[in-house]
Amino acid sequence: MPPEQAQGTSSTLWIGTGLAVALGETLTQGGVPTVAFEDLRSYYDQAGLVESPSFTLASQLGLARQIGAGVLVAGTYEVTGESVSVNLKALSTAGDLTQLASFKETQNLQELLALTRKLSEDLAKALGRSWAPPVAVSPQAFESYIRGRISTDPTLQEVYFRKALEIVKEYHDASCCLALVLKSTGRITESTALLVELEKKTYSKAYLGLLMLAEIRMDQGRLPEARKLLLASLKASESAEGHMGLANWYARQNKTKEALTELVVAERFGTHQGDIDALRRQIQEAQSPK
Repeated sequence: MPPEQAQGTSSTLWIGTGLAVALGETLTQGGVPTVAFEDLRSYYDQAGLVESPSFTLASQLGLARQIGAGVLVAGTYEVTGESVSVNLKALSTAGDLTQLASFKETQNLQELLALTRKLSEDLAKALGRSWAPPVAVSPQAFESYIRGRISTDPTLQEVYFRKALEIVKEYHDASCCLALVLKSTGRITESTALLVELEKKTYSKAYLGLLMLAEIRMDQGRLPEARKLLLASLKASESAEGHMGLANWYARQNKTKEALTELVVAERFGTHQGDIDALRRQIQEAQSPK
């Protein structure tokens, strides 16, 4: 969960969400799976919550259980002058509330990447998990990428992702997120070009890149290629979106039973119920007698 600001100005409020995204990103790249911030944001929308709700610890724990997380990481941060200090706790979501670890790290405001790596290492050790630091990237590119991830404005997202790529040309996660923005704003040709370049690459968001390319190929009627990409996406990282994509693929093949089965699997992630319900209705209506 995004840590809450205990001290600082309104200009540093983005850091809480930024830290949550950056920590999840760094842990995932280091081999420790996390619930993606996009899934958390989807759950907020699904539950009719504001974009960044303020939860009690009990509510945070209930939400963590709802979306299938085994560990809740929560805490606070303080911004003083040019430094940021973060206090986090790792709590087990199984049974009674159990604190697994607590830790504090302080870093210069300009070193978000170094801070998240320290926190990731602390958390991995607390969980008894091996953790490999992700491939080094420019701190400036990383911050721009994270700002793009937490923004809800497509124009700002594009600006931040393009800036990250200007700094680090081979920043694959930034390329993938830029492709998503381009696809969502109707610039399919440019989005497709980026996704084709990424298809054989290994990076944190590879499942998303493969899924987007699969959706484009389905829209183009290239169904065999789309299925291959969907399976590759699920192999890279199983997701509700991946199973929904496969359900859509089965529906286009008039395989209603298989499509509905994939939607049942998608529901287990607990984050996209509205989209799942809409797709289920669409599939069932298509099979209804005219």
